[in-house]
Amino acid sequence: MRIIVTLFILLLSVSACKKGGSAAEDVDPREQYLGTYDIDYTSKTSVTPGWPTYSEDSGKGSLTFAKGDAANELRMTVEFPGFSTETDIVKLSGSQFTMSKNRGSILFGNKKYDGEFVGTGLFEGKNVTLTTVTKVSQDGSLLQWTQSYKGLKR
Repeated sequence: MRIIVTLFILLLSVSACKKGGSAAEDVDPREQYLGTYDIDYTSKTSVTPGWPTYSEDSGKGSLTFAKGDAANELRMTVEFPGFSTETDIVKLSGSQFTMSKNRGSILFGNKKYDGEFVGTGLFEGKNVTLTTVTKVSQDGSLLQWTQSYKGLKR
């Protein structure tokens, strides 16, 4: 009789086990990156060949990350006090991310130029870094605007 009771309890415990993935598999890896990061910003615009750095800029602002539609996407909002905000989708690969847009504009002199854009970033613990580069080839010269963002999660 004890054997039957023991087998019955064993059968119940096995059938009560959760089927499929574990709780760890159900965690969305994007969760660790969501939130607002207070950032320091620097940028420089240069023209090559032959010109020194044309202009430099710096300031403070924020990057806010929220979940995107796809499992590997985040919505990133860049905000600086007194300026308009900009939101873009970034593709996440581990702790690294790439901005989805591939065109950007540079204001140089009194003219606005359209150019190739690349933006890449990295999450390291509570820190985030982002570097963007916009390049325009014009009349044998390369106009380049490099922006760097470094911040800490609130």
